[in-house]
Amino acid sequence: MHIESYKTDVTTKEDANFIVVLLQFIISDCIMNFDLDNNDRILKIETNRDIKEMVYGVFNKQGFHCQKL
Repeated sequence: MHIESYKTDVTTKEDANFIVVLLQFIISDCIMNFDLDNNDRILKIETNRDIKEMVYGVFNKQGFHCQKL
């Protein structure tokens, strides 16, 4: 497994939890967590496959932005 990191514009714990629930529904074989204390509000996802487009899709559909680091 490798870790993908995304810089996000998510600011609240509630929004972060909601995004994680949506992502886990679509990408159930990954481990995810947010670091909202970091200035870039980093989402880290441990995965075995390319999930970037799925992550971008969920963020965009919910009105948020993320960028793979």
